[in-house]
Amino acid sequence: MQIKEAIIGQFGKLQNRNISFEPGINVIYGENEAGKTTLHDFLLGMFFGMEKGRGRGTLNSMYQKHEPWHAPSYYSGALRFLVDGKPFYLERNFYYKDKKDILKNEADGEELSVAYGDLAMLLGGIDKETFGNTYDIPQTGAVTGKELADILAEYLSNAAEGGGANIQVQRAKAALAARKRELTQEVKTIHERKNEDIRQLIVEKDLLERDSRGLHANIADAGREIDQLKRVRVEEIGEKRKRLSEQERHQTVRMERQDAAPERTGAEKAGKSEWEKEQPDRMAGIGLCASALLVNTAVHHVTSYPSRLFFILQAVFFAGMILCGLYVGISHVIEKAKKEAYLSAQKNEMKAVTQETYADAGLRQAERMLLSLKESLSEKETRRYNIMQDLEAAKQPGGQEKELLEDIRALELAAAEIDRLAKEYYEDSLDGLGSAVSKWMSQLTAGKYDHAIVKEDGKLLILADGKEILPEALSHGTLEQIYLAFRLAVGEIVTKEEPMPVIFDEAFGMYDEKRLMQTLRALDCQIRKEQGRQILIFTCQKREMELLEQSGITYHKIVLE
Repeated sequence: MQIKEAIIGQFGKLQNRNISFEPGINVIYGENEAGKTTLHDFLLGMFFGMEKGRGRGTLNSMYQKHEPWHAPSYYSGALRFLVDGKPFYLERNFYYKDKKDILKNEADGEELSVAYGDLAMLLGGIDKETFGNTYDIPQTGAVTGKELADILAEYLSNAAEGGGANIQVQRAKAALAARKRELTQEVKTIHERKNEDIRQLIVEKDLLERDSRGLHANIADAGREIDQLKRVRVEEIGEKRKRLSEQERHQTVRMERQDAAPERTGAEKAGKSEWEKEQPDRMAGIGLCASALLVNTAVHHVTSYPSRLFFILQAVFFAGMILCGLYVGISHVIEKAKKEAYLSAQKNEMKAVTQETYADAGLRQAERMLLSLKESLSEKETRRYNIMQDLEAAKQPGGQEKELLEDIRALELAAAEIDRLAKEYYEDSLDGLGSAVSKWMSQLTAGKYDHAIVKEDGKLLILADGKEILPEALSHGTLEQIYLAFRLAVGEIVTKEEPMPVIFDEAFGMYDEKRLMQTLRALDCQIRKEQGRQILIFTCQKREMELLEQSGITYHKIVLE
């Protein structure tokens, strides 16, 4: 990849600037505060974008650092670059309220999409973090040899775990771990809610069992009470039957005596019924009327009084006799009906003995109470059964919990697979990485150290005179060269298809002139081998340009003022 032109609208202190770049070495020179860091950040922002972010951390963010004060809506720029010899145009508006990205192939006018990964594909799949770990090389600073050796060891460890590779192992594992924590928290929340539901169900079950025990005791008491009332009822019925039978027997004997005896004693006469007492008077009335008829007939024959009077008297006496006879007959019928009614009442009273007793009312109330208790017990037993079913169901993982557990298991498998692939990737790339480090180290040290070995545990050993030397045993300057060689080697591995520009941001501040000369010559040698390779050197010193000129190395100079 080659950067052809940076078109800056509003970006920090750079405004309305067009800066052209060339293949090979480009030296961006300027004094402090001239805008070198601004241009460096602009190139990174164009390739990888910028986010405003939130919170206190945004105060020192790259977005906040370069946001225009007076015209934030014009926070924008464009970039022209070549990929595999094809020209592309990239334009961005960084303003967070109006973010916009335009990417197109200038050769055929095809419009591409940053959002759908077309720019990432043009960059060879490399992201900002990987670029920062390889081709964006900062100054190591004034650190001791031991500290620089530690930095190299940490970098090797990151590379061993895939940190400098396209697969971005650490980022992927961190994302998986973060997602696993989220899902685990959701499962924990579900368990807490489930445990609370189970606790409430257990409390309700215990209350129902306590109530059921009380109902069983009440049902047993009610059963005993009903049995007692039934025994009392049987005793009452027996007493009534005995009493009524005795009354009926006495009544029957008395009636049989009345019907059988022709004459009654005074006491019996005293016990006659009203009909029996009145019957002689009624019969005397009939006899009197009959005698009157006979006397009237005899008197009429003797005295020969008027016939009209005779017949009137005869009619009166005859009517009286008839009325007395009717009265006697009707009275007999009535008395007979009373006897029959009395006997029927006696029989009904006997029947009623078995139908209603003093114990019946209490027995009915006790039976209603028993029925109510049994219904209540049945309801509680049904509810208790349902609660037991709910408890069993609650102990089993629900649909949502099963899905979360499956997702967690999938994340664990994915993390394990990433570890396996990272290990395979690292083991496969060990030989290539060692060869690349050796190549760059030989060029940077003018052949003094030309063989490096990268162990499986990520440790780097330098071979010198047939001996394996740990990096921390070397000088500070040599460690810086090895550190640079390792970054360039990893960069080659992760950008095999389309090498990115190498950016040195004040990276040579601690180099002496000899090592700097060796480094510049090594970079020029690599550029001659790889046509189109681009090196960007940001510096506030002129010695890089002076050494390039002394060595006869062609370079493109960009001055920022």
